[in-house]
This record gives sequence, structure tokens and C-alpha cells, in this order.
Amino acid sequence: MDAHKQDATLEDYYARRASEYEDIYYRDDPQRQKEQQEIQIALREALKGANVLELACGTGYWTQFLSETAAKITATDFNREVLEIAKRKNFSCPVSLEIADAYHLSFMPKTFSGGLANFWLSHVPKNRIDDFLNAFHQTLKIGSCVFMADNMHVAGLGGDLITKTGDENTYKLRTLKDGTQQEILKNYFTKNELFKLFKKYDPALNENDIFIGQCFWYLKYNIQS
Repeated sequence: MDAHKQDATLEDYYARRASEYEDIYYRDDPQRQKEQQEIQIALREALKGANVLELACGTGYWTQFLSETAAKITATDFNREVLEIAKRKNFSCPVSLEIADAYHLSFMPKTFSGGLANFWLSHVPKNRIDDFLNAFHQTLKIGSCVFMADNMHVAGLGGDLITKTGDENTYKLRTLKDGTQQEILKNYFTKNELFKLFKKYDPALNENDIFIGQCFWYLKYNIQS
């Protein structure tokens, strides 16, 4: 599937899933709840006092926690349906909700002092990761902290995992509440893969900056150039 079709498929999926998206954060699973709390604490601390650009903010679930410590947030998504839900949330700092394409950001260079992209990297095709990160980093001031979190692969959860011959990406077959199914790109990363990927952007990155749990991973790093 080419990049345009992948983007369109993902956009359609999240538009139709918007009203049920946050259900995943309320699963009756103590380990998941514990790790979600740890992500909340870590992102609030990492981006405290920052002017943050958030990519793929979705319904604003993580935005609301970040707003407790950030100076201000520009929260973006390519999907109008999820942003309409985000508008109904109460934020503790100034939050601007905007439609934006994570691959083609129109913000002025070096505008922001912090970056957040939770549960987005897994949807980026592996051959587009560097292009995505370079564009993201261009919007951030030198020294800015970036925080990311995403899923670990848990067998049997979130749909069947699909691999394809000659394709380095993996996919999930997701079923919505209305019974419809859609195949979406969903990549998973080991700690070593994450370390190798982000070490080239932050030479000072160490393994303690990367948390690997049973359900989620998260990390923080700093823009060096």
C-alpha cells in the first residue's frame, strides 16, 4: 500500500472510531491502568513549563494531563472528528486545537520548546520515520524535550497481527463496535530498536530514558540541532 492510501485508511479508521476511541484507556486491567498512570506522570514532568506541539492528539486524552504542567499546547490531528471531541475537554493551560498533517507541518521553525507524540510512531511506516522526525524536530527549539509513548505488542489484544511478504511493517485487523473491520498499519518496537532510532537524534540518550512495560513503552529525548 502506498503512503497516500495508508494515510487515507488511517484517517478513515479514526474518524469512524472517534466516539469509542477512549474506551481503550478504561479497560479493567490493573497493569494497563498502572502503566497509563506512569505515562501521565512522566509526560507532565518531562514537558513542564514548555510551549508544546502535540502531534496526533486525537480526542485530547493525553493533552488534558499535559495541560496541568505545560505553559501552553498546540494540539494537532489530521482528523476533525476527534478534535471535536477534544474541544469538549477542560484544559488547565491555554490549548489550541488545530488540524495538521504530521508529515507536512506548516509551523515556523524553532517555534516550540517541547514536543509530544503519543501513540503515533506505531502508525508511521518504517521508511517514513526519519522524514517524520526531521520535520517534527524542525518546529522545535534546540534543547527541547520530546516525549513519546506507544503500545507494546500483547498477543490477542487489539486485533490480529498481520505480516506481509516483502513488507517491513506490521498491521492489525481492527473491529469497531458496529462490526466493521479495517486493516491499519501498526508497528511495535523493542527497547534496542527505540534506543538505536533516537540515539542518532540525541547522542546523550541513555537506556534509562526509555521505559518498557508489559503494555506500553515511553521515552524522552532532547533536540540537539
